[in-house]
Amino acid sequence: MIEKSYLVTRDKDLDDLHFVHTEDCQVLPDRARLDRLGAFERCAPAMDAARERFRAVEACALCCPRCRNVAQSEAA
Repeated sequence: MIEKSYLVTRDKDLDDLHFVHTEDCQVLPDRARLDRLGAFERCAPAMDAARERFRAVEACALCCPRCRNVAQSEAA
């Protein structure tokens, strides 16, 4: 399996989450706002590395869909 380089946003979004992206993500934020996590074969170890730095992390829906863990909102 080929390793990909993963990054995490330094700043939280409006939901207080830091997002994990691959280096080649189509919606990658400005690199000045990112920290490098390292190279991994899968997104799960990258998420673990991000959780060592930040409490609340989420995977990008575009580049890391297998690692998404956002709870779906319940219909009212």
